[in-house]
Amino acid sequence: MGRTMITVGGAMMLVLGGTASAAPAVNDGYDWTMRVNEDRISDAILAYEVDGTDDQPLNFTCEQGGNRIFAGISGGSPDLTAIELVSGSAKLRVTGTTEVDEMPFFRSQEIAGGSPLIRAFAANGWLRMTAKGRAVDMAATATGRQAIARFVAFCTE
Repeated sequence: MGRTMITVGGAMMLVLGGTASAAPAVNDGYDWTMRVNEDRISDAILAYEVDGTDDQPLNFTCEQGGNRIFAGISGGSPDLTAIELVSGSAKLRVTGTTEVDEMPFFRSQEIAGGSPLIRAFAANGWLRMTAKGRAVDMAATATGRQAIARFVAFCTE
């Protein structure tokens, strides 16, 4: 009897724990893609995008081994000063500045490569970004998960 209750209790914990970090569905056509800068092979970008278009709600950039990652949003609100990123139970609010030339571009303050959010993002393969009250879920395919892992390794090793 006691053994059954432990098993049921363990199952309940798995169900409840899984709910908090359940991955959102992959958005049609979107995926995480990593590119190394052709001019400076020590820089990389990880972008959530539709291949072959300018549709890119969020990107991350870093220098190889610098352990510093920056979030960027092109074409967002010209007065954006902060975004919230969540992956599983890890949550991070990052501030930044938006420059307005031809198109507004938000660049965050640095995010530590080993931060709980970046570790959770690499493990989970997804994150939710909220900017000015609008939330966007960004889940990876299997290929996108590999790109996330390569990017985090590139930035932190």
